Amino acid sequence: MKNLIGLLIIVILICGCNDSTKPDENPMVTIEISQNSLIQETFIITENEDGDIYPIYFEEQQIGELEIFISEFISDPPNGERIIAFHTIARKNNNYTNFAVVNHFDTFSIDYQQDFDIVNENLNCGTMYDPADGLILNSHFSVWTDSVFIDSLFTDNLGRFEIELESDNYIIRSGFGTCGFELQLVEGYSDYSYPNYFSYDWKPNIYIYPMKEIDLDVSITFPHSGEVIKSIPEYPNQWQDLQIKPDGKINDEYNYLFYESIQPNFFQKTKGWVVKCENLKDFFNNNLQLSGYNQNEINDFIEHWIPRLVDSEYYAIYPQYNKQLDQLIQLNFSKQPDNILRLTYYIVKLHSNEIDLPKPEIPPFKRVGFVVTEWGLIFD
Repeated sequence: MKNLIGLLIIVILICGCNDSTKPDENPMVTIEISQNSLIQETFIITENEDGDIYPIYFEEQQIGELEIFISEFISDPPNGERIIAFHTIARKNNNYTNFAVVNHFDTFSIDYQQDFDIVNENLNCGTMYDPADGLILNSHFSVWTDSVFIDSLFTDNLGRFEIELESDNYIIRSGFGTCGFELQLVEGYSDYSYPNYFSYDWKPNIYIYPMKEIDLDVSITFPHSGEVIKSIPEYPNQWQDLQIKPDGKINDEYNYLFYESIQPNFFQKTKGWVVKCENLKDFFNNNLQLSGYNQNEINDFIEHWIPRLVDSEYYAIYPQYNKQLDQLIQLNFSKQPDNILRLTYYIVKLHSNEIDLPKPEIPPFKRVGFVVTEWGLIFD
């Protein structure tokens, strides 16, 4: 395989890891290496093994290697829990790379004779990944050269692609026609980095107000890849057959459905507002009210987010309304609401109010009939 080691050094795949680590715990995972279902080697990995590479042998010949990366991030930033993720990158000669994330204290097992797929030697192929957030699954890219469209590139449910293009330098763009970056397509197989492809949507709340008590199924789909990474109640099973009252009470227990998700970072960052930290509470209160939210929904937003937005003097705030959100995170209901209001703020820290943003137009909304509202926040 060509260019693998250099391309994968920065891989930190945090997709799918929701386990947290307390300060007094020493996170570790167990690794089991097998050949034809027979365990050949078992070892313990801790944070000290970050970046270590373990050669893999079969019949006295090295056939691949296993590389370990450790990453950590903060859930519900900026003051959430510390999350530790162990990432394994298993390579085998003339086979697709095997990526995996292992929660601490779990066991990762891989069989070097059974768990790899052979590369198609007749095509240029590889995997596509975001160096911060993992494999890019089921996605469409357009391939360009000299501003001319050449071909389409599709990744499958394992982040893999095969293409008949000749090896050369190209520009590839997302299915939205945005986020173009250079792609040096090498001959044969390689793994390709698409930086900043993903973003996290933190703590969207979904409020549901039917005209009368109803049973309802709710689901979330991601047209350009993505997934729910956290939820209350548990998604998807406990989002089915919900009993919802006109006042918004869900199963006589919840006031809203909560989730967090990861999806492509294709949000609009052109129109918005620059707000000083000390003015955030008044800004959100007024802006959410103008958008159509009731005071209870506004209070929930302010109570959660204002204490967390304290580490920058200014913030650029880019609103994502139904038009932007529906392309990336689709809400599906077994009984269709009459009116849906969605607003997620994409927030960027600023050292000063040095940028002058064109002001967005707030879409009109009427709280009439069966109403659903949702708010959320994305950190740059």
